[in-house]
Amino acid sequence: MELNIRLLKAAALAVSKEETRYYLKGVAVQADAKGAYLIATDGHRLLAFCQSRECYGGEPINIIIPADIVAGVKLNKHVEIAELTQESATHWRLDYVGTSVIFAPIDGTFPDWRRIIPKETDGKPAQFNPAYVGDFAKVTKALGQGQTAFAYNGDGPALVTFGDDIDGFGVLMPMRIKREIPTRAPAWATV
Repeated sequence: MELNIRLLKAAALAVSKEETRYYLKGVAVQADAKGAYLIATDGHRLLAFCQSRECYGGEPINIIIPADIVAGVKLNKHVEIAELTQESATHWRLDYVGTSVIFAPIDGTFPDWRRIIPKETDGKPAQFNPAYVGDFAKVTKALGQGQTAFAYNGDGPALVTFGDDIDGFGVLMPMRIKREIPTRAPAWATV
């Protein structure tokens, strides 16, 4: 199966770093008759890219490529495609730009990512972790084009898009603020 390296690297920006959530420490590759997708999440944010909407003709794929394998993949300005091949019952191979890496996918079940995607958004503002907002800007940069846009959804997950040419999206969970948020600047600042 062919993988778009740019999409693979962009998805990896949402990979979890928590040891207890080991099954989120990689990029999920899912392919079946409906299409092929690259997905990553850390529970606070999610990135999903459609690799192909055409019917995938091979055996269904549902693996998680470890984050360290994805980090080692180098993007080449002339070649943006890698080939993913099953080597054995326990190992896969990723070939790109003259390099071949054999790896064992993460032994775990990737969560049902589609269930957190908002069907529609309400436009109500929300508070977000600024680091996560910045990470979505990094995703846009990794994609090499587009513009990050947030469809706010109040206390629900926001939908993040990257432009018309990007067949993918992000989801960002709002912060739960446990204090009253000031509605104006302190008096000393407005003198």
